[in-house]
Amino acid sequence: LLLITLSVQFSINNFKINADLTGLVEQTGQWRTNLDQVNAAFPDQSNLLVVITSPNMNQTQLAVEKLQSTFSTASLFTDVFATSSLPFIKQQMLGFMTKAEFNHFEQQFQRYIPDIIASQNQLPQYLASLAANLKQASSEEEQLLLVAPLKQLIETGEVNWPALLQPDDQSPSVQVISLMAKPQLDTKEPNKLIMETVQALITEANLPTSVKVRLTGQTALDYDEIVDANDSVGIAGAVSLFSLMIILTIGIKSARIIMASYISVMIGLIFTIALGLAIVGSFNTISIVFLVIFIGLGVDFAIHLSLHIYEQRVKGYDNQQSLIKSLQHSITPLGLCAISSAIGFMSFYPTAYKGLGELGVISAVGMFVGLVVTFVVIPLFFQFFGYPSIKKHDLKPNNISNKLANVLAKNAIKTVLFCVFLGITSSFIASQFRFDFSTLVLKNKASESVQTLEYLQQQKLGSSYQLLAVADSQQQALNWQQSLSQLPEVATSLSANDLIAKSLKIRQQQLQQLIMTKTQTSLPPLSIEDLLTWGVQVKLAPRVIAVLTALENIPTLLIEDGLFAPVQQQLAVFEEAGSTTFSLASMPNELRKRFITENNEWLVSITPAGDMRNVTELDNFIQAVQNIAPLATGRAVAEQEVGKTIIRAFYQAIITAIIGIIIVLFFAIKRKLDIILIFVPLLLTATVTIAIAHSFGQSLNMANIIVIPLIFGLGVDNGIHIVQRFRKEKSIKRFFASSTPKATLFSCLTTIATFAALMLADHQGMYSIGFLLTIALTLILLFSLLVLPALLHLFSGNTKAHTTEDSSD
Repeated sequence: LLLITLSVQFSINNFKINADLTGLVEQTGQWRTNLDQVNAAFPDQSNLLVVITSPNMNQTQLAVEKLQSTFSTASLFTDVFATSSLPFIKQQMLGFMTKAEFNHFEQQFQRYIPDIIASQNQLPQYLASLAANLKQASSEEEQLLLVAPLKQLIETGEVNWPALLQPDDQSPSVQVISLMAKPQLDTKEPNKLIMETVQALITEANLPTSVKVRLTGQTALDYDEIVDANDSVGIAGAVSLFSLMIILTIGIKSARIIMASYISVMIGLIFTIALGLAIVGSFNTISIVFLVIFIGLGVDFAIHLSLHIYEQRVKGYDNQQSLIKSLQHSITPLGLCAISSAIGFMSFYPTAYKGLGELGVISAVGMFVGLVVTFVVIPLFFQFFGYPSIKKHDLKPNNISNKLANVLAKNAIKTVLFCVFLGITSSFIASQFRFDFSTLVLKNKASESVQTLEYLQQQKLGSSYQLLAVADSQQQALNWQQSLSQLPEVATSLSANDLIAKSLKIRQQQLQQLIMTKTQTSLPPLSIEDLLTWGVQVKLAPRVIAVLTALENIPTLLIEDGLFAPVQQQLAVFEEAGSTTFSLASMPNELRKRFITENNEWLVSITPAGDMRNVTELDNFIQAVQNIAPLATGRAVAEQEVGKTIIRAFYQAIITAIIGIIIVLFFAIKRKLDIILIFVPLLLTATVTIAIAHSFGQSLNMANIIVIPLIFGLGVDNGIHIVQRFRKEKSIKRFFASSTPKATLFSCLTTIATFAALMLADHQGMYSIGFLLTIALTLILLFSLLVLPALLHLFSGNTKAHTTEDSSD
């Protein structure tokens, strides 16, 4: 109780999860040097992106400027940057519009501005032009568009010309603010303060409901992943404990064994969490899975020991004798199971994949903690609360066990042939498996940060998998961009060249031409009353009449100030932009330094066009870009190279696990042929698991790649129990009449249930581990209880005698 109290207190004070997967794999080589050089020349000034969308450009721009001002007041942020807020960019906004956006702008400009200029800021002259335009309008919608400035004037007191001129019937306008803030590394959730501060400041800005603000970037991705990991482990843990109760209740039907097993697992889990934190310092979003893994594996020790104690009591031994015999029998096989499981978990520890190495260390410690706790807690529980009562039906022979033993004995040769066929078929399918090196596939697809990241790529505004290439000169950057624009794998490329609007002067001239088509209007001036009377006579649309009626209640001076003054301000902006020369020389330093170094090196940012969750498309994108810019680098290249390291670690881990387990079995198993027989179900499980996963479209990734070495580490447990009990009983019938098959069945079922609970996780890395382990443990159960006993019977050396003996018993 004292140890439990201390462990809980230590865990509460020191529990921490690290979501940064980049440090989980050793990163060396030329690619790492190249990436570091690019990052040094163009340091990333942001770890959080605020994505703002609204129906039109003007509203989005106003929201960006308001948020930028709000963020700048917070000392937490060391850098707040929005390209669109720079005067250098704002003055060129006309030139940055797409062709469709400018066509809409030009149409709106032509609808309103020339008539206002021609009226020389006189309301009667403007109303005369309005009447002429209304008379020519071909539809009610066109009439409503013509009086839209007056309607806005009535509602707000002035006309927001940028909002009227810019499109709101196209796709939403999108802009981005980049923020830089240092995570609070000394806290349990390093990014929580950043996220909460940003959310609070967004709320404080009180933006219109039509403006949508979303967060992405590394900070948001890490934060969401930790939240998903915590939630997923909580849900999976609760479901696994509930499943454990159901399976034990149905299969064992002993309240004392169930309670003893539960208490043993929970105490072992408490100790393992504390020891894990003490050893590795913090969990990561992969190693945290051990919480569920321990529940599934820790209960195996308790089930095997408890059922063996129960079996001895059924045979007639008293409590103390049953306990002593069970401890003597179980210490070796359970100890070997703990060692073999630990080897499976630790197989990644010597490799470059330190993330799974940490999971291995924690889980290996957990295996030995679970073993010790089992041999302490189970006897103590039975001593304090009584031993399990003997059920009458357990005193009778089990007909199902007899029938299964006879079937397997008669079909042993067919079993061998089946294993050969299954092994060859599954190996062929498994050889086609692929490794998905993307860290994006580990995250929750439904999280805001992931969805916003994908949205940015769809809008061709960037991607976490964009590549960065450094050109020696402006001309080389231009040449690269020209070549990149021809590639189907590339959505866009961006350099300092693209920050100078090429079509600005031409578009300004087009608008100036529209103004010059109208000089001072020669139409007779109209008063508001005359315009309204005329409107009723010609039967203008009722909603247009309502606008003109409301206009009568506003003084003429206020109408002129609200209608004409903003136009003059807008034209002044155009004139200032038209008289300004935009060039690299006039580019502000805060923008220039993000694209051009002091040595005149040019950064070209290349956004992919394909689905970066698809490894094939990502590989094609990298290869296509590097054919043009050989040293192009970025997250995509880093993950590709890390993926190669993980693949090497994967094969190294499998070899380590197999060699380690063979050594253990060599000293533990008397008949060396049994070692080969134990590996038959394991090899079958490994190949069939990968084959099934491949058939379901699943791939190996950074998280679930540990499953294959674990198949050998966990699957050998059943082999040890079965071989040792089979050799002790000396016949297949007596083996199936013992407690070992039942213990194997229910320990596997409880483990399968706990691993299957991981499939409820939103965190895709946990889900994939649960998916593969559920398949693998199911296959291990089937092959261990059906294939291995048949092989042991066939290669026992006295098959006929055993069969005869079985028939006569």
